[in-house]
Amino acid sequence: MSDTNKDLEDLAKSTTEDFYALLDVPFDAEEAAIKKAYRKASIRYHPDKNPDNKDAADRFIYLGWARDILVDARLKSEYDRARTRRREKVLQDELLDGRRRKMKNDLERREREGKDFTHNLKRKRAQDMNEAERREQEIQRLAEDGKRRRKEAQERMEKKRKAEEEASLMESEKSPEPRAPRPRESAEIDRTIKVRFPREGDTVDWDKDRISSMFAKYGKIDSVVMAKDKKIRPSGGKHRKITAIVFIIYTRIDHAHAAVTDSRSDYPALESVTWANGEPDLKSPTYGDAPSAPSTPISTPKTTSFKTSFGPGLGKGGGGTPLGTPKFSFSPKTPSLEEVTMMRLKQAEKKRLEDQIRKQEAAEEASV
Repeated sequence: MSDTNKDLEDLAKSTTEDFYALLDVPFDAEEAAIKKAYRKASIRYHPDKNPDNKDAADRFIYLGWARDILVDARLKSEYDRARTRRREKVLQDELLDGRRRKMKNDLERREREGKDFTHNLKRKRAQDMNEAERREQEIQRLAEDGKRRRKEAQERMEKKRKAEEEASLMESEKSPEPRAPRPRESAEIDRTIKVRFPREGDTVDWDKDRISSMFAKYGKIDSVVMAKDKKIRPSGGKHRKITAIVFIIYTRIDHAHAAVTDSRSDYPALESVTWANGEPDLKSPTYGDAPSAPSTPISTPKTTSFKTSFGPGLGKGGGGTPLGTPKFSFSPKTPSLEEVTMMRLKQAEKKRLEDQIRKQEAAEEASV
């Protein structure tokens, strides 16, 4: 088979053009009639007679293909089979479309009838209901309406709560202004002590709870902050050791003072216990919660003095000041005389106990 015949065979199987209508011949036309029809149509659509009509040139080419296929018995049979299949498919599609349209119309009709039946049934039921049934139906309607209203109210309350939470969160994110310590109240930094101990031996597992329980004996603790362990070279040492650093904030400055003073002797494993911000001035009127024992009485604008005269030159020192003359300063911002006395008594008792313990230890060592 030549290439030309192969191309014509492929065209006969795949073309959608109706060659019989193109040549205007019947299905069973003879070869002579086909050629005659071709000559007549080719003259009409020849490109030389239609130089400006592109469709005429294409139609002239299709006329030649139609003639070649229809005059060849084998190519004509291939074309007829393909043409018949195409026509059958068109008919099937039309029938299917008709069935689909009919099914769609039937479905819409049934839906309309169903809606009308339901509406009529509801109306009939409403008419047939007695008074009790109508009352029950009204109660159900009111209950559903109340449920809907409650749900809407809850949604409104939830929206309001979320808006208030967001507003509160935004307000809390704003940095508050630092509050200055009020009179009779010590600043937090002045009630803070700094504790250091090595992470070795018995102190390896010391944590926040252990430190809190250890230092609670000196007074009420506000908070405990564990800093990150650091490698620090101890004084006189050659190698660095891991050292834990803890900040303890007491509620009273005198409790912090007791911790700084006594904790090293109570817990020898501690490396140091110091003030976090340096030792505060206990004589400052700000620290009214910590009784202080000043060595020199604090003078105030209003001082009540009692002087006793024993004649010329008697009872006076070289400067002319009466000896033994008591001076008292009364100020609401300074420790009272009773507080000073109690502090001195406690310090004296503590010193006496320490001396007693040292004497006992020295006696025990001498006896051994």
